[in-house]
Amino acid sequence: MNRLSRNLLVVLLSTVVATGPSTDIAYAANTTQLSQTINAGTLGVDIVDSSGNSVASPTVGFGAVTFSFDQQSGSGTLGASSQKIRLSNGRQPPAAAWTLSVAGSAPSALWTSGGDTFDFNNATAANGIMTVNPGTGTITPTNSYTSTGVTLGSSNTFLQGTRDSLTVLQGSTSASQPGRWDLTGVSLSNTIPATQPPGTYTLTLVLTAS
Repeated sequence: MNRLSRNLLVVLLSTVVATGPSTDIAYAANTTQLSQTINAGTLGVDIVDSSGNSVASPTVGFGAVTFSFDQQSGSGTLGASSQKIRLSNGRQPPAAAWTLSVAGSAPSALWTSGGDTFDFNNATAANGIMTVNPGTGTITPTNSYTSTGVTLGSSNTFLQGTRDSLTVLQGSTSASQPGRWDLTGVSLSNTIPATQPPGTYTLTLVLTAS
């Protein structure tokens, strides 16, 4: 190899080394980490339609009766397919038992139509007593949960100051947690006093999960 060629080769090698990457160059990060927090849910109850949407003003219609000189009864169903009772337990383990109960808006509440009233929790049937029978109801789990550990309450009557609330559904520590269940078909009946004046009577009931 002559001197010219050698010198040229040295120059070329120097050029390659000079244009290589420098360890002093800092590159910006091209990744980012996302963060999403999911907090534990709560225990609650709602009235929902067949699509699972909350019903704004749920009602239970008792069948019409005719004025009578004798004591009679009216009846209805709490939890229809279009107004399902939905118990949602979004709490996380450890598992805890829960109860779904129903009560009047107040122990002193009355069936009312204008100025006419009658009782739903009197000690005497002749003055008005309501019976709640969850035993006729149907429990339907949602979201692939099961009904294990979830049971219907027993038939009972309201009695002011003694049984102001009645159990309609309960879950033991073996129930799914979290879990969600729909309840339909709870039977309600109320004695109506003899000679009760005609009218459209209303009474508010409250469902509570605890």
